[in-house]
Amino acid sequence: MNTTAATPYRDAKAHYTSPKRRDPVKTMLEEVVSHRVLRDAVGRVPDRPLRVLDIGAGTGDGLALLTERHGGLAPVIDDGRLDYLGVDLDPGMVDTARSLHAGRPARFEVADMRAELPPGDFDLYLSCGVPYSHLPHDDTAEVLTGLMRRIVETRDRAVLVVDVLGRYSVEWTPRWPETRWAYNMSFFEGADETVEDRMSFYDRRSLDDTLVEAATAAGARLSAVTFTDRSVLVGRHTATRSFNPAIPPYRTLLNDLARGDTGVGAAQLRFEPPAAEAPPRVEAFFAAFAERWNGVLASAGEPRSPEQARRLAQALFACEQQSQQGLGVGHSLMATVVVERPAA
Repeated sequence: MNTTAATPYRDAKAHYTSPKRRDPVKTMLEEVVSHRVLRDAVGRVPDRPLRVLDIGAGTGDGLALLTERHGGLAPVIDDGRLDYLGVDLDPGMVDTARSLHAGRPARFEVADMRAELPPGDFDLYLSCGVPYSHLPHDDTAEVLTGLMRRIVETRDRAVLVVDVLGRYSVEWTPRWPETRWAYNMSFFEGADETVEDRMSFYDRRSLDDTLVEAATAAGARLSAVTFTDRSVLVGRHTATRSFNPAIPPYRTLLNDLARGDTGVGAAQLRFEPPAAEAPPRVEAFFAAFAERWNGVLASAGEPRSPEQARRLAQALFACEQQSQQGLGVGHSLMATVVVERPAA
């Protein structure tokens, strides 16, 4: 989590090291989605020891996503083929990361992505945990321009994974007209106070525009860009309902199902498309998603046993993964960007 210096993240360490943070939604859906994105990104660079710069590394989630199993998926890469450097603005987070990952092929340093990042020639510039959303949109474009300029000056190709908050998440439907607003992290586990920061939100078009702007300024070529929505209906603020109290607590309900709770009824999980103005493509997505999601519920019926509850949770997790279109309709939007030096 690369944050602004004025933001009080005293309780961030408690959240990021809390076992409660890794609930079934995170371990069975969110980490699986991120794992697949990183596997695709790593597959786009040469097969050799992988050099990674994790920007806004926090306590090292990116390292875990690369080197651990998730949902039965084999690790993206093993420690012996990895050279990893994680940077974060918060010294406390960096100290925690060093402690958690001591003895591994990983280094952690304090650095601000808006200033000078550590020198080096990297294959993958990783981000997870929406670090770019902590920046105003213009600052994000400047940071990406600097990274792309570094790539074209040092190598033929590298990959960026850019992680931001999705503008059109159902978690904050009333805020859809805005692209930067005061976002409170009331989902923090073990926190004594609510942490708040102004955050930037993106849909596919605005993030794509930012990437093109950065590439043009850097003199880089974008040979491939793919977008992935993560947590369409189960972002952490579907549990808190801090910004949209009208929605059911989908994350809580899915967590309960995944733990085998038969007290969760299909009617509680039904999804109605948001009644809010959005681009036609977003509106069409939610209409189709509602039909598919509610169809899964209708086919499964009421869970009568813990095993049936767990199967229904898995079916709904699969529905999320198979339905996403990378539009900025989930809690976060990830872009996988192949950056190349233009041909002479």
